[in-house]
Amino acid sequence: MKLQFGQSQLVLELSDTPFAWFHGETERMSLTSLSLLFVQFSLFARQPAA
Repeated sequence: MKLQFGQSQLVLELSDTPFAWFHGETERMSLTSLSLLFVQFSLFARQPAA
């Protein structure tokens, strides 16, 4: 399932692991991912143009 919030996108999907955490960033986008009880929440956010 995907939800769009302006420049951000939230994706919900099934995960292989019961718990995981990840945060990464590039020049154009940041990604934060959290898995809880085999459900993964991923938030993609576009960085504002410099």
